[in-house]
Amino acid sequence: MKPLFSEKINESLKKYQPTHVEKGLKCERCGSEYDLYKFAPTKKYPNGYEYKDGCKCEIYEEYKRNKQRKINNIFNQSNVNPSLRDATVKNYKPQNEKQVHAKQTAIEYVQGFSTKEPKSLILQGSYGTGKSHLAYAIAKAVKAKGHTVAFMHIPMLMDRIKATYNKNAVETTDELVRLLSDIDLLVLDDMGVENTEHTLNKLFSIVDNRVGKNNIFTTNFSDKELNQNMNWQRINSRMKKRARKVRVIGDDFRERDAW
Repeated sequence: MKPLFSEKINESLKKYQPTHVEKGLKCERCGSEYDLYKFAPTKKYPNGYEYKDGCKCEIYEEYKRNKQRKINNIFNQSNVNPSLRDATVKNYKPQNEKQVHAKQTAIEYVQGFSTKEPKSLILQGSYGTGKSHLAYAIAKAVKAKGHTVAFMHIPMLMDRIKATYNKNAVETTDELVRLLSDIDLLVLDDMGVENTEHTLNKLFSIVDNRVGKNNIFTTNFSDKELNQNMNWQRINSRMKKRARKVRVIGDDFRERDAW
């Protein structure tokens, strides 16, 4: 009777047999129990290789990679002025006590950021005092901690919403609103500049969905100006939920740095 496998096949099969086996081990990284199989060197693995059956480290690593891709994808959808790209909390240069307080508040916001205890921040004050700088700096720092973040400049956001009405649009209004509703931190920059009823209704939907979540709002408008009509009164009331208001006043950075 001929052998079941030829010698050549048997030799090939031996390559796939472990040279060493240990069972019931515990991974120090993920805490899972696993069985260790070590294999002899091959052309592909000249130093040999090992397989940990039951270890979840690779699954966790893939999860982390997927999460980071999601974080980057969402942040890359931000609508931000190119002049802010290099903004950090550290390179914000306060010129008065109000701005020193605003910078310290930004530092505290990043350090204490939590999805379990969400809080909002309203940076309010005159033009060119660095409100957007601080808001974008916070956004980048929170993203670096592994959270989903988007920064939306209101005029650009409204243009993006209008673009969803095009039959060839790459996203729907509902998809955009859902994206901004579900992330860990949303920054809405330059609140108060829109006045058409339709766009204000869309903005209200976004802000209303963000109640009880982490938000940052910047505005050049006073409370009186933000309550200019019924639509803005509704939006402003939602913005204030669990929000700390910080006044950022002073000379216009842009004029001071002009030459």
